[in-house]
Amino acid sequence: MSFPSTLPAASLDALPTQLAILDTDGTILYTNEAWKRFGTENDYAGDASSIGMNYLGVCDVDPDQSSTMAADGIRSVIEGTDDEFSYEYPCHSDDERRWFTMRVTRFSHESETYVQVVHLNITDRKLAELEVDEKANRLQNVASILSHDLRNPLSVALGYAETVLDEGIATDPLGRIVDSLERMDDIISDALVLARHGTVEATSTVNLRTQAETAWSHVETGEASLTVADTMLFEADDSLFSHVFENLFRNAIEHARPEGSDTPVAVTVGPLVDGPNGPGFYVEDDGVGIPEADRGAVLDAGYSGDREGTGLGLSIVSQVVDAHGWCLELTESDAGGARFEIRGVDRRAAE
Repeated sequence: MSFPSTLPAASLDALPTQLAILDTDGTILYTNEAWKRFGTENDYAGDASSIGMNYLGVCDVDPDQSSTMAADGIRSVIEGTDDEFSYEYPCHSDDERRWFTMRVTRFSHESETYVQVVHLNITDRKLAELEVDEKANRLQNVASILSHDLRNPLSVALGYAETVLDEGIATDPLGRIVDSLERMDDIISDALVLARHGTVEATSTVNLRTQAETAWSHVETGEASLTVADTMLFEADDSLFSHVFENLFRNAIEHARPEGSDTPVAVTVGPLVDGPNGPGFYVEDDGVGIPEADRGAVLDAGYSGDREGTGLGLSIVSQVVDAHGWCLELTESDAGGARFEIRGVDRRAAE
């Protein structure tokens, strides 16, 4: 058999991945240029093309677990147990860390069965995954330090300071210490949300009105008012989602009015009809609004228009929205205040 013809051979040689064609005995009938180049660059002792070599035999004599897995996978495809086989494995050189995916498929030509073996270099993806894992581990370590090593002594210090104040020894410096300790506790709470809640674990059907009113009760609202224009049911991570309303409410109460204003803030929550990004809901206020030039920056961690704020509240909102796969848009309410629109929610029919 003449395999392959000139045109298919030129096409296969142009592939950047290493490719080999085997017969049902495991003998290599054809390899492309990438396969030969890889053998040459890695000082392969024999013919870099490997043509005529029994691939299964080489794998069988190699004690490495990757070789055993490769041989078992190729045999499963040859025998028809599996239609295809895929396996990721490390293939490090003396000066480089590398990973590959081997993909095996079976095909027929002129009543004969053949197996195609492709080795795809996935080093860039693997290194990115390892970097993400490493960052996640560091983040969890930071979260552990914040929640235990730092928060425990902070709570003790705050407790002693508040006790002194309760005993009537109230001084301006002591009051400032208490304020600073409370702000540190707020920062830790916000940082822990950012560190621990990057993904949605499970969802349940939630009620917009119930969620908004519950979150409102958890925030120091003073004379501010909440109006829920209407309600809807949708899927969300109940505990994680509560951070959206709580932080948007705090943002409105703390920033909607100019400093020194005694006018209470009015906050409104309501559903959004279907749009380009699907159904959703909004939270808006009747305050001074957020300048259009600042609307991207306010969602960044650490951004705050108030030196007393943690700068993490709206960043938490953005992270929770992203974790759910929703879309967040910051615009202006009819009253000129800030309006946060969240779309793409999985809406449920009323029971």
